[in-house]
Amino acid sequence: MRINFVVPEYTKTGGMRVVLLFAEELIGRGHDVSLYAPGVPFNPYRKQFKPYFIKHRIRKSAGYLFGKEQADPFFAASRVKINTVPFITDFFVPDADIVISTSWTSAYPVHRLPDRKGKKVYLVQDYEAWNSNVKYVDESYKRPLYKITVSEYLKKLLLEKFGEKSEKILVSPDYRKFYNNDKRFDGPLRILFMDHVLPNKNVEGALAIVRRIKEKYPETVFDCFGVARFHEIPGFVKFHRHPSDEEIRRLYCASGIFIFPSLYEGFGMPPAEAMACKCAVAGYASAAIPEYAENRVSALLAQSGDSEGLFGCVEELIKNNELLRNISMAGYEYVKQKLNWEKSTDEFENVLKGLVK
Repeated sequence: MRINFVVPEYTKTGGMRVVLLFAEELIGRGHDVSLYAPGVPFNPYRKQFKPYFIKHRIRKSAGYLFGKEQADPFFAASRVKINTVPFITDFFVPDADIVISTSWTSAYPVHRLPDRKGKKVYLVQDYEAWNSNVKYVDESYKRPLYKITVSEYLKKLLLEKFGEKSEKILVSPDYRKFYNNDKRFDGPLRILFMDHVLPNKNVEGALAIVRRIKEKYPETVFDCFGVARFHEIPGFVKFHRHPSDEEIRRLYCASGIFIFPSLYEGFGMPPAEAMACKCAVAGYASAAIPEYAENRVSALLAQSGDSEGLFGCVEELIKNNELLRNISMAGYEYVKQKLNWEKSTDEFENVLKGLVK
């Protein structure tokens, strides 16, 4: 099959990582796969004026023009053919068997493409109401595209909120990049969390827990990573700006606990990556986490929004070294059983083949 993915822009995100992995796995199975992005990123605000986003579009467009964005190691290491075109239209997107929208902003131009561009699919990885005009976000899910979701949460959301059916395919960490062959439990306990610009990630919740833990257990060491520093990170926390995948892996491996305070999201890949690196996860039972982690067996989970419950999960792991070891190792075994790319690609490929019959 010839398969074209349409992405909103080339950015190092968890959603883009999933797109690249699907594309690479499909190439490995003999399919002709390409990515397409518009030279000027789609406008998520639609009829709203946002000066800072205009600046973002200009910067991104200049990056595409000079090849800077595609040269990032995150993309350069991929086998996927990456294309930047002026617009996502009939003229610039070649005919194919399948064309896949990967965001609400790309759902509209994909829907407008003629049928010869392929069967139209919408890969929904989140309810993208953040930093967007929600009216158009919601309307995108009503476009007559075949919808694939990545968690039970998203599948239920599309059905209950929009009356739209979808095929659920759980995705997976890339175990070639996230692994730990020598887990150690000696030395001071390290706690890791992530900084992010989106409010649903609830970084403030993680910071509140971190401050309490430092006051109560002053010997604890803290690390934080993110593409940039979006919050006031305490001085006792070492911040790692825009780390590579290998640097993130080393952080997971060196840490005893990964705090995941996200209130909601489409899947939630960082906890799965942490588990793959034998780092115990303390988080909220949100997104797909209940589908790949079992509370008190392979992770410690609190109900979404229960800040005291999440603090209790972290503290219990600090106080009980045996529990910490058990959760770390069980989490590794559990996530490897529940999530794997071969199974995900089997399901994804079968859906696409069924559409072109």
